[in-house]
Formats: sequence, C-alpha cells, structure tokens
Amino acid sequence: MNTDSKAAVDSFVDGIVHLSKNVSDYTLDSNFLFKGDYKCLKKAVTYAREIVDKVVKKQYLPINPLVFVGEAGSCKNNLLHAMWNSLLKEKQKIGEGEPIVLYSRITPFHDSMVVLYESFNDEERKALFLKIVERVKGVDMVFIDEIQYLEGKRALNLVLEVIKFMESIGKQMVITSQKIGIDRTELVPDLAERLDNFEYIKILPPDAEDRLKMLEDFMREENLSLENPSLRDIWVKNTEKRSLKYLMNKLNRLVCEAEGRVITERTMWQLFEAENSAKNSANNILDIISARFKIDLKTLINEERKFSYERSIAMYLIKNANKGMDFCEVGKKLGRSENTARIAYDGIEQALNGGKQYFNKIKPVQIKTDVEEILQLLQPN
Repeated sequence: MNTDSKAAVDSFVDGIVHLSKNVSDYTLDSNFLFKGDYKCLKKAVTYAREIVDKVVKKQYLPINPLVFVGEAGSCKNNLLHAMWNSLLKEKQKIGEGEPIVLYSRITPFHDSMVVLYESFNDEERKALFLKIVERVKGVDMVFIDEIQYLEGKRALNLVLEVIKFMESIGKQMVITSQKIGIDRTELVPDLAERLDNFEYIKILPPDAEDRLKMLEDFMREENLSLENPSLRDIWVKNTEKRSLKYLMNKLNRLVCEAEGRVITERTMWQLFEAENSAKNSANNILDIISARFKIDLKTLINEERKFSYERSIAMYLIKNANKGMDFCEVGKKLGRSENTARIAYDGIEQALNGGKQYFNKIKPVQIKTDVEEILQLLQPN
C-alpha cells in the first residue's frame, strides 16, 4: 500500500470520533431523559441501562448490536450520550478511568467518510478493517448514529464485519436508525440477514401522560412552579403530536421565559408564540435549527466556542424572515453582538450566492444544502 493510500486509511479511522466529556456536554438533557420513567422511552432506557451495567461488570452481552429506532426528533442520539454519561459515572464509582467510546454519525448529504470508503480498493479496505478492529479492541462501546444512510452502500459491509468482530470479543455496539419498518427485516435488510443477535427498540411519540410528567419532572429539577394548575392543560394541548426533541427544547426555554421561577400565562404564550404566529418566526427558526443539527437550544445560544456555523445559519434565516429586525436584535436572539450577526449574515449570503471561499471551514455546497433543508422544514404543512 503506497503512502497516499495509508494516509487515506489513517484519515478514515481518525474520522471516528472518540466520545469524551466535552462531546457529551453538548447534548439535549440526556441525563434527564435517561433517569425519567416515561412510557415512550421505558423499554429503550431499560435495555440501555442493562447494557451499561454489563459493560461495567465485563459480563457477556447477549444483544449485539442494540438498535434504537425512531422518527427524527425522537432523541435516539440523546440515549447514546446518556449511555456514555452513565458509563462514565459507573466506572468512576469503581475507580476506573474515563470510558473509551467510539462515536460515528452518518449524514445524508456529502458524507466524506462514506465517499472516501467508496473510493478504496480491496487492499485499502482490508487495511482499514484491520486498523479499525485494532482500535475496537481497546474500547468499551461503539456508537453509530443514523445507520439507515449506509443502506445500499459498501461502507455498510464494513460496519457489519466490525459488529461480528466486536461480538466475538465481547464488545458492545449501539446503533440508531430513523427507518421504522413493520418488522426487523425492514429495518436495514443487510442487518437482519447477516446478524443473529441484534435487538431493535422503537421509540414512540410521547402521549399526554408522558408530556405532563416531563413538565412536572423538569419543574422539580429546575425549581419552577406554575402560576395556576390550568397551565398544565395548555402545555399538554400545545405539545400534542410533537416529538421528544421538540418537548425538550420547549422545556429548556421555560427556564428563560419563567418570571422569577414562576411559569405564568404570559410565559406559556411566549413559549408557544412560534406556533401561534408565523411559521418562520425567530423562535421557530431556532427550534428547527436545534432539531436539524441536534443541538439543544441552551447550548446553541450559550456555548462560546462551538456551533458558530449553526448560529450563523440561524441569524441569516432570522434576518431574512424578519426584514424589519435590525442586526442588533438578530444578534440578541442568539446572545451575540450586532457585528457578529452582520458578519454571519454576510458569510452565509456570500456562500449561497456562489462564493467559493469556505465559511467557518464549511464548503459552500454544504451550506446551500443545509439552508435549503431548513427552509423546507419551515414551510407550512
């Protein structure tokens, strides 16, 4: 294998993220979902806790891989991060070091790793497999987020072979998928045909009882109270047929909107302003971007050094949807200055108008894809 091939293989392996505390901090209240007793998540959380317990105790793993299945916004990836956080906590209890978890998220557009694998020859693929299994030997678990995007692609064969190897050495893999079939054979056909011990768990939308319990649990955790009991009914009504991700974004906003730790009628009105007014309001744009990029709203607004690209798209779309809003107001929506909002707007606009320079290290073609997808999500149903 020549030097260029070796570099390409090394680049592919390095593209598999080593999950660390810095990564797990930027997830949507993973621990809140993991420790709650909600019907829509009960089976998934039960299995997840069992897997973590067996990994910590180095016991036999009868299920491999474990697959969480749910529609967009069902917080599947949050369960992955919750498992990491739980594993970290349990290993600290017994005096062991930080867990080693490999995390790889598959994306539907221009995924560089999938494209790179397609370009490999047989020798390079063999070298890649050997290098990955060497890395897998030293980890506690491997997570793959959104495996359905690998269906029909050669990279799926690599994943299946790695799973078989992991099973043989007692290492756990956990996978998520948005593809919800009638039975396991429709999940990802190759998964069903070539693996014997996998289990898939569907995450269902939360019902009225779950939605109310989440509100009450969150209020206890954040020391919030209701101005009057009827506000519970407003919450349940306005969150009907909404995803877990949507609920969690709204709960996060309650902390910001509450008046002196009290949730008032005005608070609820502000909370659901996006649904009661124009579809492209600033709040709705933030909710859509939060879900699209899998970043909770508090992190999107408050994090200083990360997610500047996602904030830039948010500021660009908010300004375009609200022509009367000046850049100072746009910046405030994301806790940033007028100048930052203006630079963000100009950078995204230049990329969309054919600019060839990267913006925040993102290629113009990716920026265009992201903006177009978000605009589609903003369209009325």
